[in-house]
Amino acid sequence: MPSFRSSRTIRRAIQFCFTASCLYAGWRFLCFLDWTTGSRAAFTPRPAAIEGFLPIAALAGFKRLILTGSYDPVHPAGLTILLAAICGAFLFRKNFCGAVCPVGLASEFLGEAGKRIGLARSAPRFLDRWLGLIKYVFLAFFLASIFLFMDEASIRSFQASAYNLTADAHLLTLFTRPSATFLCVIGLLALAGLVFRNAWCRWLCPYGALLGLMGRAGPCSIQRDSKHCDGCGACRRACPVDIAPGRAARSTLCVACGQCVQACPNPGTLTLKFLRKPVPASAALVGGAAFFVGACLLAVFFGLWDSALPPHMLRALYAAALR
Repeated sequence: MPSFRSSRTIRRAIQFCFTASCLYAGWRFLCFLDWTTGSRAAFTPRPAAIEGFLPIAALAGFKRLILTGSYDPVHPAGLTILLAAICGAFLFRKNFCGAVCPVGLASEFLGEAGKRIGLARSAPRFLDRWLGLIKYVFLAFFLASIFLFMDEASIRSFQASAYNLTADAHLLTLFTRPSATFLCVIGLLALAGLVFRNAWCRWLCPYGALLGLMGRAGPCSIQRDSKHCDGCGACRRACPVDIAPGRAARSTLCVACGQCVQACPNPGTLTLKFLRKPVPASAALVGGAAFFVGACLLAVFFGLWDSALPPHMLRALYAAALR
């Protein structure tokens, strides 16, 4: 059986590949913005992958898809990424959070740094449960706002608004011109991540809350044979989200990375199962990443990736948004 170290290395390689692709998309987006403001003469197409950071716009596109059957013409890649993440979560648990999301990788690095400097702690179970409700409150708010209180006309109006058309530029401005309040919030989140492993993901992220619920309803789970467990805690130390022994099967935090399975010193105690059948420990990790990439490639092939808006229109919109 592969070692825990090899399992972790596989996951890190996948995470770094996706993070590198996000950084490349970010650089291309900056080049595009320079073109819209006249700072760059050569035309640079707007990278569609940047829409992965616009989940609210993607949810609005999802509502429109349900109501009309038409794909979002403004942020099609954002809708594709959302649908791929949801379907992938159902099949492979929260694989998107554990392998694809760059915020998840940054959160893990914070947790590891907290370990090295001696700040890392496990939150008491009652506190973990109460704080974990916050992300579901956020999720309920966004789902209700879009799926209950916005009709088709409201969705179309929102999608056609100048703010939605240039939402990625507004998000970038939040980081390039941060307010004192924003910096304080980021600082508090970073401090929480140093102390409590993956604090943002486990307590506050509504996107992760949705994917966690989908994963719990799906066919993939970590099963524990309590007869062989000696309570050594190796699985919890290996788990990127600090899940206690025996709770992975029902936890909405589990990313099905298989690290707990490979870290366990007692073979057969922990098993990754798909449709109740044992599978290799890294099967969900690799399968989920492959599913996500495949879904995005299919979207490109069928013309459901790049925005249908003409470049000259985008140039005027983004130039106005960046003033």
